[in-house]
Amino acid sequence: CIRDSNRFIRTIFPLSYDERHRIAATLDFRYGSGKRYNGPRLFGQDILSNFGVNLLMVTVSGRPYSKTTLPRRFGGVGFQGEFNGARLPWSFSTDLRIDKSFRLFGPGDSYSPNVVVYLRVQNLFDTRNVRGVYSASGSPDDDGYLTSQEGVGAIAELGGARPQDVELFLQSYNWRLLNPGFFTLPRRIFLGAIFEF
Repeated sequence: CIRDSNRFIRTIFPLSYDERHRIAATLDFRYGSGKRYNGPRLFGQDILSNFGVNLLMVTVSGRPYSKTTLPRRFGGVGFQGEFNGARLPWSFSTDLRIDKSFRLFGPGDSYSPNVVVYLRVQNLFDTRNVRGVYSASGSPDDDGYLTSQEGVGAIAELGGARPQDVELFLQSYNWRLLNPGFFTLPRRIFLGAIFEF
């Protein structure tokens, strides 16, 4: 708070995990068993009995970060605008789960435990959502240093070196810029079983 004459001026800053908007949708389709089964039959068997598909879609507005004015190697200095005044882009993810439940000892045993076999796919469409950026450029791939005045001067100092050395410097710098923490995880597939007693 800042005191101005006889009143307080309050400035509210968003926290780093602030999400202004989160929209989620779940689609779930299941076949029952016994008399409730209305799915396809093969050789008189209810082949999709206790089978289900679940799709979860989530979209989230970008979280805040503090923008800086001068790019430095892999970062930046000097605030531009307000604290946490810039926003990351929106993200979208889709998860899929397919499962089927089986009775372990057959339909005649009323005390038989169930086994649920499932296939779960996280980030179904392998979306490359941005979770972080370099503060000066606002980009997850480029910190803006090489095109800044300081970066151009650093490259010019290599002018006496062989052209191959300058090219190797630029390549290695760009490799170092690749930060896997700035992106969501790629598609992952899990196969598992749950025992229900």
